[in-house]
Amino acid sequence: MTTSNSFHYQPDPSDAAPGAGAPQSGPVPPAIGSLDDLGRIFNTALLTTRSRTSSDWSGEIQRLMASQAFHSLLGSIRHLARSQGLSEASAAEEIIRTVRQLDSAWQEYVFHEGLERLKS
Repeated sequence: MTTSNSFHYQPDPSDAAPGAGAPQSGPVPPAIGSLDDLGRIFNTALLTTRSRTSSDWSGEIQRLMASQAFHSLLGSIRHLARSQGLSEASAAEEIIRTVRQLDSAWQEYVFHEGLERLKS
């Protein structure tokens, strides 16, 4: 039997956020081959989605909280809490802290890469 380092999160239907409803129908994207591949995709998305502005903050918050991506985050919070024996609040803080640290580290990295290019 061959094992793989791939991560395939299968959400528990009971983990759905209130009002989440049934998953949207449509083609299911292929699973990512490994955590390294998924990490690269996440880091790229973190950088490419950095600059977005909106003047309708209330509407933006409502739209984001109704999104499938937000509901996926809620499922991830519940999964982390259950798998690590954490409260859901602690799991949420850990996930948010990790994303913010990654965002900050990438922002600094890109900034310093730009400085180096300007110097040369």
